[in-house]
Amino acid sequence: MLTGLMVLLLAGAGIVGFIKKHILRIKDPDLAHYLAELKKQCWYQELMNDPQSSGLIQSFEKSGPLKDVYYVQRLLANDGCRDGFIAYIKEKSR
Repeated sequence: MLTGLMVLLLAGAGIVGFIKKHILRIKDPDLAHYLAELKKQCWYQELMNDPQSSGLIQSFEKSGPLKDVYYVQRLLANDGCRDGFIAYIKEKSR
């Protein structure tokens, strides 16, 4: 019963996504625009100037959380998300 419910929810999400993308023609936000805004932030530039953390951030840009436009939007808008990201980068680059 639980498996059937999960399949039903996934099918519903797929149908909603199809309607959003193909029928209503609602486009996802442009990742390049938000990454350019992120790269202008002084805290981001400070992290990129550190050789240890810059490698980790570059790997996140290629295949990680910075490939997700909604995560980048949260980094720009939410102070708590930004502080958590900075703490994570500093901890992992030690």
